[in-house]
Amino acid sequence: MKFLSKSVLMAMAAGSIVAASCSHDAEYFDPAQEEANRKANYGTNWKNVFGNVAAEQDWNVAVSVKANIDLTGLSDAKTVRIYTGLPGGKNCRLVAEQPADKETFFFDISETSTNAYATITNSKGDFILANYYSINNGMMFVSNKVRGTRSGECPTTLGDKVTFYNWYNSPESYDLAGCSDWMDGNQHRYWEGIYPFNNEWDFMVRYSVVFDFYKLNSVQTQTGPSIKVSDMADIVGKDGMFAEQGYDAAGNCNLKHWYDQLKVQDGVEFVMESDGPMQLNFIYGATQKYNRVGYIYYKEGATTAEILRAPRYLLMEDATPTTNIKRDGASFSDGMQPAYDVNSFQNYGGSDIMFTGTQYNLVYFDENGNASYTFPQGTHIVFFGINGNSNSWKDLSLSGSDIRYSLPWMNRYFYYKWYENHPSWEEKDAATNFVTYKWNKHIVVGYEDEGGDCDMNDIIFFVDGAGKPAGRPDIGTPVQTQSWILACEDLGGSDDFDFNDVVFKVSHASGQTTAAVTPLAAGGVLPATIWCNASSAPQRVGEIHTLFGYSTATMINTGDGSQVNGVVADPVNVTVPADYSITNNMGSFTLIVESGRAGNDSYTVDLTVSAPGKGSEPQMICVPGSWKWPREQIRISDAYPEFGKWGNNYNNGTWYNSYVSGTVIE
Repeated sequence: MKFLSKSVLMAMAAGSIVAASCSHDAEYFDPAQEEANRKANYGTNWKNVFGNVAAEQDWNVAVSVKANIDLTGLSDAKTVRIYTGLPGGKNCRLVAEQPADKETFFFDISETSTNAYATITNSKGDFILANYYSINNGMMFVSNKVRGTRSGECPTTLGDKVTFYNWYNSPESYDLAGCSDWMDGNQHRYWEGIYPFNNEWDFMVRYSVVFDFYKLNSVQTQTGPSIKVSDMADIVGKDGMFAEQGYDAAGNCNLKHWYDQLKVQDGVEFVMESDGPMQLNFIYGATQKYNRVGYIYYKEGATTAEILRAPRYLLMEDATPTTNIKRDGASFSDGMQPAYDVNSFQNYGGSDIMFTGTQYNLVYFDENGNASYTFPQGTHIVFFGINGNSNSWKDLSLSGSDIRYSLPWMNRYFYYKWYENHPSWEEKDAATNFVTYKWNKHIVVGYEDEGGDCDMNDIIFFVDGAGKPAGRPDIGTPVQTQSWILACEDLGGSDDFDFNDVVFKVSHASGQTTAAVTPLAAGGVLPATIWCNASSAPQRVGEIHTLFGYSTATMINTGDGSQVNGVVADPVNVTVPADYSITNNMGSFTLIVESGRAGNDSYTVDLTVSAPGKGSEPQMICVPGSWKWPREQIRISDAYPEFGKWGNNYNNGTWYNSYVSGTVIE
């Protein structure tokens, strides 16, 4: 516990009496000297326990990075945001929010970070750029050029028509004017006057006489966005929204679990809000099947027959993960490798590999066959997949029954039933292979190639452009502002080095003019007042104990020995300048500690705790906001075995990730 023992108080009192009697009541006590003596003794004890401090060690895990913003090729840029990872993930934090016309600015991030995720949004809040960018030598360049320039004039042309093998050899001509809805009874049909069908293997229509199916020549692709395994773990990991082969507590697969919330029955359809482009970004895949992906489009107000007759365009002749994704820049051979990587990262300490995907530009053909990347406002875009097998069905002259549309009603018309893994579903339920949702503003499309688990993650796309799906929820975790923890020793009586005497969190992102200060723990019992000196006038945050609503003598949130645990305090906002940084003297926070002097309670000795200078022994350290502080009387090096190495070598900055179970507050 952090107070002077009774014997120490008696000794101090005796010393005071002797001093007073020898000086004829003159006061020789020097507060400044007392503070210097305490800190000198603290430094000596530190060396005895931890050894010497590296000359460059500043005890701050945050660094300041300069962002350079290049808007070349981007129009209507409004806001730049920088995150620690993909927005929507559980551990993503906002580190900067600045106007897009600000060409340079600084932001704080962990010293071990080698990259950050940057987004640029337009005046409507849509992403016009979103990707990871490298941090090198304290600099990060955000530019469309880093990802690859967008295509200029559209070079894509219509290619060969695809013909499908049919089980019926006679070239009947089908009259699409007789479309009907599903009919119950012994014969199930969608098209009047056409064959009756008795099982799911029969398909309705000879495709070559219903719609034209085109390959595309010179499909334009470019390096797409990148995503980390840690990002994907939040989506497809063991606790993810669309976990690999995931089932909820009720035994529902991902499709059934999200059926109502994601309006799966409505299907996936994008409508152009304005004239503009559309891109599919292949960012993740976990399948060994050889699949293909394409699209159709139609005008607002089109009839059912017109939609069914709309030409099909094959965008991805090879929609396999091995063709469309790189792992840390390298190819791989097993389509399930991304899923293995996520499992390894979550369960076996595997590497946080960076997946880099492929961007495909959708092409619009006008009535004269002219190609353009601009789709007219109001155009409806529907996707389809062609389910293949294990790299063996590469011949497109195959049965058309393997096509699955993103609109279930289209699958119903073509008698694509959803029969795998759902024996309890009605026979007439149409195939439902696509879902769409938002992941912190990223528009996502998930595709199931009917591998038998309905996890809806066999292929995952980010969709960019002016087209939007209607009424889909944002299921990503709301992003919190980046935070840092300042943990302090108040020198209240013993050098236990547990760094829990005063613990508080500071939340701030570049571009904000306030910082939120949240008390977390008070392991000391001396009055300790937090001050922020970042602005022209010092701002008093408050005395740590009273901020929790308790008296000074109360130990708070340090486990064994604390009078109270699990107490939550409200944040206190302080005003900070535009160039505020936690790297500047740990955010310019100081702690004023007061100790009553024995025999003279009205006299206090002020001890100031602030950011240590380089190479000195710390009473304050700055660590990530997720850090778990040691329990009472647990030395920090016992809780975090690598802590001592960090002090001796300022480059060893990952000690805070590995703690001994039972030694910290969780």
